[in-house]
Order: sequence, then C-alpha cells, then structure tokens
Amino acid sequence: MRDLLNLTINAAHAGAEVLTRRVNDMGEVRMKSTQVDVVTDADVASGVAVAQAILAKLPTARFVIEEEEVHELAGAPRGTLSDEEVWVIDPLDGTTSFLHGFPCYSVSVALLRHGVPVAGAVHNVPADETIAAAADLGATRDGAPVHCEGAASLTEAMLMSGFPYDRGATLDRQLATLAAFMRVPIHGMRRDGSAAVDCTHVACGRADGFWEYNLQPWDTAAGVIILREAGAMVTDINGEPWSTDATGIIAANPALHVQMLDVIRRIATDE
Repeated sequence: MRDLLNLTINAAHAGAEVLTRRVNDMGEVRMKSTQVDVVTDADVASGVAVAQAILAKLPTARFVIEEEEVHELAGAPRGTLSDEEVWVIDPLDGTTSFLHGFPCYSVSVALLRHGVPVAGAVHNVPADETIAAAADLGATRDGAPVHCEGAASLTEAMLMSGFPYDRGATLDRQLATLAAFMRVPIHGMRRDGSAAVDCTHVACGRADGFWEYNLQPWDTAAGVIILREAGAMVTDINGEPWSTDATGIIAANPALHVQMLDVIRRIATDE
C-alpha cells in the first residue's frame, strides 16, 4: 500500500506541475453543463499528466476522469466506479478559481477498490502542499501526520462549503442550510472553491466541518480516505455511509458531525 500511496502522490504532483506552468496560459475556456461550469485546456493537460504518471507504473490501470477527453489523449482505459480497482481523478478541482487567478485549486487523485477509496492525494497547487492518505497508514501533510481536531460544538465551529452549478432548487437548499448554520450561530463560514481542498482542511484541523450538495466522486474520493485516516466522520448528505453514489458530503469530527447532520436534516424536513 505504501508504494500505491507514493504513486498517488507523484501522480498528483505531475498534474500540479502542468497547472503551475500553465497558470498564465490556460488555453481555450469552454462551458460544460452550464454557463458557470467551465473547463480549460489546462484541466485536460493536467489530467493527461496524472494518467500517464500512473500508467508508467501500472500499465493495466483503469480510470474515471472528470474530463472525458483525457482518456483518449492519455491512452487511459475507461473504468467504472464499481471496478475491482480504478483510479478516480479530478485534474483541476477549482477551475473557476484557476480561471480568475484566485489562489485555491487542486489536483485530486484516488485509488478505489470495489468502490472504496484506499489511497488518495490532494495537491493544493498555489499553497504547494500535498495532503495524502492510504488505508491503515494515516493521513499526512507533506509527510507529517495530521489529525481531525476541532470544535465539538457548532457554536465554536468554523465550517466550509461550496455553491452548486445548479442555480435552481439545489442553490435554494444550500442557501437555506447556510442561513441555518449562521443563525446557530457558528463562529464563521469559509468558501474557497475546491471541495477536495475543503476536505483536507477538515482533516488537518484548519476547519471544523464541511458540507456540500451535488458533488461527484472525483470531487471527494481522495478527500474521503484522507478524512477517514485523519479520524473524521464522513457520510453522505443524508448521514448514510459515503459511497460513490453519494451526491453530497458531511465531514467533521464525530461530535460535531452529529450536530451538523441535525441542522441539515431539519432543512430537508422543511422543504
């Protein structure tokens, strides 16, 4: 497992090197699902670098990659989230931040076995730091152990979240949830545009809890194993164990997680 963890970290670094080179040369900017969901040529180039770094060591590796064209360009075979073993990659989590020059975006790489993350790395590119973990090996930031340590009460907590590309009902739910947390009141709220980085902030104790609706497995798979190995409780938005079918996430230390889930469930009941 140690070798696989090192490969995960090295692959994330390969993607990060591309993004660092292309920060002022991101190439064509295209829209995906909506006018606010964008992809750049730099996203794709990062994905190619990540996949090729893995294939150089594991020629039979299979992949689920956010940017579909990476599969052809990197010669990376398509896998499924239920495969015996599959690499799940977000080559640029935080494209909007990257596009605007806001200093928080990341490369997220995870290895899943039968749908369960067993190794993961998130490289926060502007901060030049890597948070990584593998099953039973603990979580680290640039090689030093990290632990999920934070407030045990919402009234002492700083939380993190994000806002959906869907600016309809999902946004309404998110705004209602945000208002409910702010009225607890929590200490504060932060939003930096990369769900993968948000997961690592909780794992490292920089934030106390994180929730978000409408996420994809490549947004959270690496973060999930990092959070678990750091001692956090991680579930889907309904409080069920996280799986690749999850469309949202709640992560915090166990005491705080219960309180966050209670707020989110009250919002769901009110809808």
